[in-house]
Parts: sequence; C-alpha cells; structure tokens
Amino acid sequence: MKRTDEQLLLDVARGDKSAFREIYQNYSAPLYRLVKRLVGVKTSDYDEVFQEIMLRIWKNAPLFDPGKGRAKSWIYLVATRHCLNWLETKRNRCVTRETELHETFPDSDKPGPEEAAFRSEEAESAVRLLDCLPEDLKLAVSLRHLDDLSIEEIAGITQVPEGTVKSRIFYGLKKLRSFFFKENSHE
Repeated sequence: MKRTDEQLLLDVARGDKSAFREIYQNYSAPLYRLVKRLVGVKTSDYDEVFQEIMLRIWKNAPLFDPGKGRAKSWIYLVATRHCLNWLETKRNRCVTRETELHETFPDSDKPGPEEAAFRSEEAESAVRLLDCLPEDLKLAVSLRHLDDLSIEEIAGITQVPEGTVKSRIFYGLKKLRSFFFKENSHE
C-alpha cells in the first residue's frame, strides 16, 4: 500500500530513509522548478539551494504536524522560506560586492556571454518580467500558475489568508500584463 505524503513525512521524522527517498522522488522536480524561478538566472546556485532544501526537509520533518496542514504545503513552505532567506542573504552580500565592483567597473551591467548563450530570448523575457514583480506577487503567481497549487495550499505555504493569496495572484498577473504590453509596444 502506497503511503500518503503525510505518512511519509511522519516516517521521515522517525529516520526512515526509504520514506525520505519517496519524498525526494515525489517532490524533487517541482521543488527544483520552484528554486529556478525564485533564485533567478544563476544556474550554479540551483543545485546548492535545492540540496539545502532537501536537507531541511530531512532535518525538520519532526516539526511537521498533520493536524496543522497537508504535507505538500509544509514541504513547499520549507522550500519557499529557504529560497527567500537565501535570496535575502545573497542580496546583502551583493550590495557590498556591487559597491566594490562599481568603483572598479562602473559599466559592468551587461550579461556575460555564458548567460546569453544559455537562455533563449523568449525565456529571458518571461523570467525578466516575472523577476520584475515584488517577491510576494512573484511567489503567488509562480505557485499558482507554474506549480498548479490551489489557493488553499498557497495560503498554507505563504501563511497568509486565502483572500490575500487571490489578491496577490490578481495583482501579479495584472502587473505582468502591463509589463508585457509596455515591453512589446516598443517593438
């Protein structure tokens, strides 16, 4: 009999490696996509952030309480919080480095040849538009339309009321539309 995600997390909390293997198999692809969307364009960071998330799930499984929500929501909450914390830490490090680099190379805002070769023009445009959104709107839109999570699941992950999730999705999509039309009206 196949175990539910809730049973799997409870088993992981007891140290069951086979349960963790199942969690990994069930969630590695969607969590990796989440990491790619939230972390941004530097592919060298995806694997590191993803592995840190999986480690957090393993270590924090004893904190999961099935009475407070679904396993899927808890797993996405762990992943989302880690990504946001990682971004904040990176942002703080980058501010210091940017100041130092700007003094040395004031016009170094252009992407490198690796990035240009790696990404297609359409993907770059979509990511750029999504990256223009504030973090809360970007997260809500990504979880809803790219991970296909329900409003209830997103509310559990972001720990805000369902009405707030709906508003964030609405305003996020509205801003994306306006960004898209502004960008394409110049062509």
